Amino acid sequence: MSGRGVTGKVERRGVVCRSAGATRLLTVAGLALAAASGTVLSVAAQESGAATTGSAIAVGRAGHGTGDDRPAFDAGAAGMLRSGEAAAALSAIADDGQPFDALDPRRPSPARSAALALYGPAMPLAAESIAAEPGAVVLPSAPTVGDGAPGLGEGTSGTATDKGAAPGPALAAPAASAGESAFAMRLAAIVGSELGRFSTRSADRETLAAYYAARNFQPAFTDEGGLAPLGQVALDTFAAAGTEGLDPADYAVPPIPAGADAAQRAETEMRLAAATLLYARHVQSGRFDPKTLSKDIDPSPTVPDSAAVLARVGGARDVQEARAALASFAPQYDQYRLLKEQLAQLQAQGQVVSHAPIPPGPSLRPGESDPRVPLLRARLGVGVDAGAQEGDEFYDGRLVDAVRAFQRLAGQSVDGIVGRNTLAALNDAGADPIPDIIANMERWRWLPHEVAPAYVMVNIPEFMVRIVVDGSPVHETRVVVGKPETQTPILSESMQYAVFNPSWHVPPSIIRNEMLPKLRADPYALVRQGIDVVRNGRVIDPGTVDWRRAGTQGYSFRQEPGERNALGRMKFMFPNKHSVYLHDTPSRALFARDRRAFSHGCVRVHEPMEFAEALFALGRPGEGWSQQRLSRLLGGNEKSLPLKNKFPVHLVYFTSFVDGNGQLVTREDLYGTNAATKSALGIGGARQFADRRAETVRR
Repeated sequence: MSGRGVTGKVERRGVVCRSAGATRLLTVAGLALAAASGTVLSVAAQESGAATTGSAIAVGRAGHGTGDDRPAFDAGAAGMLRSGEAAAALSAIADDGQPFDALDPRRPSPARSAALALYGPAMPLAAESIAAEPGAVVLPSAPTVGDGAPGLGEGTSGTATDKGAAPGPALAAPAASAGESAFAMRLAAIVGSELGRFSTRSADRETLAAYYAARNFQPAFTDEGGLAPLGQVALDTFAAAGTEGLDPADYAVPPIPAGADAAQRAETEMRLAAATLLYARHVQSGRFDPKTLSKDIDPSPTVPDSAAVLARVGGARDVQEARAALASFAPQYDQYRLLKEQLAQLQAQGQVVSHAPIPPGPSLRPGESDPRVPLLRARLGVGVDAGAQEGDEFYDGRLVDAVRAFQRLAGQSVDGIVGRNTLAALNDAGADPIPDIIANMERWRWLPHEVAPAYVMVNIPEFMVRIVVDGSPVHETRVVVGKPETQTPILSESMQYAVFNPSWHVPPSIIRNEMLPKLRADPYALVRQGIDVVRNGRVIDPGTVDWRRAGTQGYSFRQEPGERNALGRMKFMFPNKHSVYLHDTPSRALFARDRRAFSHGCVRVHEPMEFAEALFALGRPGEGWSQQRLSRLLGGNEKSLPLKNKFPVHLVYFTSFVDGNGQLVTREDLYGTNAATKSALGIGGARQFADRRAETVRR
């Protein structure tokens, strides 16, 4: 499968890009130089238009990923392939009269974030307050959102008072010392023409300019003695970035020398502020745009608003609040936290011991002898029983038990037979697990940052779906996902409704690749499967068409509701551009397989009636949609049942996660996405665990 877009490099700090908003930045710098020299316009002067003024720079939310140019991604080199029991019935968890929408981000608007950044505290984390002295610069009272500050979509300024009313009480800033004045002058000069040295993103440069202009170019991360408490917290966080699976070198700030002059302090101040923005973006939404890996990788990471980052971090009242602010940008899902703990344990252990790969060969069964058994013993840490007569090449009972325990953790058939699947899992798991943990932590950043109170999550490599409420699964069951050549996409959308007795409108790709060859061999092959050929809205006799000459343009193919329908008795809809959904299936025997990658991209659900009951207990609480009531919808024509409470559906791809016993488990890299993630991050070897093609099973 070919990739889409460009990638290849993780976003790094660099010295490139002149600001797209250079004119605005120069205007800000000009005003800053006036402010730094002590010339500040009064409120009355500003309102009367006596001098040049400008609206506050409001930075909008950035798009997904970094947006940086990268060389084309080589999917082949990265290792990519072609481009449980149900819980009991749920009790109602919400009142019908108070429907919720779990997709509601409940986060401040970009305009509010910008306003908060512009008018944040002038000196956060100050050791003590400095009283106003004679000659202090008097600044106008800062409006807040709702009291005259710009609202969402507004670009005009305002005040907190009615027209004609006297200005409110002014804020008195401390008198600037000679050193502080020199610092402000140097920082203003950096904002005016040198921000490209500190950030490659225009949105970040504009935010930095607005932030320091609003502060009258006074420091947040440094002070006259060197580092301010906030600066030390930032440096400590950057140094510990490895615990989040990040590279501390990306956020390195040269140490500020003892007795640093104003120019050196200004340089350190801006580097710390820019590194804070970079760190927040990396830890929250990732280091590269995941959509560049493949057309089937289409998540919705939440890129943090730059102004909101500086408002939150720069507005911290003490060291503990500053640390909490920086920690809040990391994913808040439990599995991310558990992977982080596993990473810390492995990093504390130092060098990870790698095992020699076990070579391929015939399946090894209990009681057999094989020259590969010593490698198997070394991999699982099982020695030879004392007094054993068979030697170390004999596959004995203790080793069989160890293999079965490994198979259980790896999600394989627990039969003690070392076949191709078990051997591949042993060799992959025998390598250093740290790169795999880091790659999976990166993919947690692809999810929306706001954790919804309820959501559905399908983990593709695990072949499982779960309904999660308040962080705990309330229902889980097996699923069948797409084949490597017809992959289930990675995405997040909103569950909207269910359809009972659905018709199947065959997608064009299946018509072209599978049905047209059948029609050319036998015009009535599809009729025997219950599939109608439709032209101009009418069912036609397929035997009247010369399919060897005709293509499929102008024809559609539809399978009416019934036992043979490919979608089974129901489907669960979360509209998306990939046209995939969760649904029932008549091919229920496939759920007994361990490796369940057989579909064309949609997700087939085991025991769908129990899944529907759990779904509607959340989506229509208090209405009593039991399995018995739902069963009355089966049969006859299509029936749609909408959800009153909408919640997210996440189709995700996690090959490493922590199970209920606290064990780190690994799943097959079914589509090569884990290898591609590691390649994009430049970590580990791009090993290809999935080295075989799934057998083709008709939908």
